[in-house]
Amino acid sequence: MLAFFAALLVAAAGEEVSEALASDDQCQGDSCGLNALQLRGTKEEELLELEQEQRWLKDITTKEKNHFKHILAPLQKPIVTNYQYLVVLDSYANYTMEKIENATGSEVVWNRKSLLQQAEEEMEQEEMEDASTYGRRRRSVSGADLPPRARYINKILIYLNKEMDAVWNLNTIVDRKRWGVGNTITSSPYGPHGEHPERWRANGTFPLPLAAPVSPVLNLTNTLTMHIKPEEHKYDNKYAQQLQADYQSLIDNINDASKKCNDLRARLFKMDWYANKFIALPSGVWNKIDAQ
Repeated sequence: MLAFFAALLVAAAGEEVSEALASDDQCQGDSCGLNALQLRGTKEEELLELEQEQRWLKDITTKEKNHFKHILAPLQKPIVTNYQYLVVLDSYANYTMEKIENATGSEVVWNRKSLLQQAEEEMEQEEMEDASTYGRRRRSVSGADLPPRARYINKILIYLNKEMDAVWNLNTIVDRKRWGVGNTITSSPYGPHGEHPERWRANGTFPLPLAAPVSPVLNLTNTLTMHIKPEEHKYDNKYAQQLQADYQSLIDNINDASKKCNDLRARLFKMDWYANKFIALPSGVWNKIDAQ
């Protein structure tokens, strides 16, 4: 009898062990299936990220290219207008400078380079000589690494920015002439002769300008300040985003140049007033004018 109950207990224990093993096998199978799903999901995420990265580095579309051409084309006109403003202001600066030269008998020094400018130019010259000697070249910013359509738009931006460089260069020239006139006035406390008339000797003959230039640009009621607003547009493409930023920067540059031009005109008129006051003073009488 005892042997019979012992046999039943062994059989029952065997069934429990079998069920436990079966349960463990089932759990392991579910775990394997879960791991497979996780791996598949990770792979899909990596493929999606790769696809997004490729889309990010993809060239701009033809539609985007044409859009940039459309919004960049009108910008050449205000750039040229800024330059034309400065051409008129340059003639007015020359007019004031010629009046001072005629009164003082001396040339107005307006383009003298500072020691710092000379050092910078000498350094640039040395770098150019080293480049030619050792075959080194400065890295070009022409956008050669860009894809074709983005590179095409970038070339337009480079051309327009070069025209803006010419605007700023002329602005600097006109302002230097204004400073040259002001320095002559300020450093001549004895009137146009710059010192006592008994010791003054003219170093040249400078004719008096016939008449002041006439232009609507010189009418102070006409503002020269531009208010061009960039066309805002959001892009997903990396190159399109960069071109959009360059486009907005160019417009800011144009607006800033026009504002500086408007301010420069006011300073030129003020300097001409100083010049007339200076010319009317008798030489040999101390009357220092701070024109700067």
